[in-house]
Amino acid sequence: MEVYLVSNNLYENNISYYERGDIEKKRISRPLSIAGEELAKQISSLDIFNKTINIYSSMYSSSVGSAKYLADRLNKKIIINDKLDDYVIGELGTRSIKMVRFVQTHNFDIKLTGGESVNDVLNRVDKVLNKIINNMLGKVVIFTHKRVIMALLTKYGKCGYNLDDNLIIEYNDKVIYDDIERNVNIIELKVINKKIVDISQIEV
Repeated sequence: MEVYLVSNNLYENNISYYERGDIEKKRISRPLSIAGEELAKQISSLDIFNKTINIYSSMYSSSVGSAKYLADRLNKKIIINDKLDDYVIGELGTRSIKMVRFVQTHNFDIKLTGGESVNDVLNRVDKVLNKIINNMLGKVVIFTHKRVIMALLTKYGKCGYNLDDNLIIEYNDKVIYDDIERNVNIIELKVINKKIVDISQIEV
């Protein structure tokens, strides 16, 4: 059986907010761009998702917006779980999100006030994944986020850094995560007897 982790990374950027508000609320409600919607349709048509039993999604609009096309094609309900949500940034202050993310990929315990570290995200998501695997009756697709996928893979793969000092994760000499900007990240977890026996990055 397989578990697929999917992150559609094409968000709507042409948004301005009337008032300054909670950054996390803005991130949760941020929709896919038009290109992201088209990509979601493309993702839903992939043959690897045929015969999917369950479809899970984080609460984020971008994840639900991606999951809805596969759910419609397969006539399945989307199971929403906030434990699959993107990592909580916390209080940025004068820091940039890019800088914080870079530092956190070098120390998995670093976090901002009110935010999450890589290991915090790993702990909550790994519990959900284990529960899904222990109860799965067939193929499962999980729509979540790139940073969540990265955090999860730090447990199962070998972590290292490239010449630009960006995080790379390998599994059985295969790169399963890198910091290259991609429109979509799809990771395939092969599961036998409730154990992950192989991990691959799927190119689209």
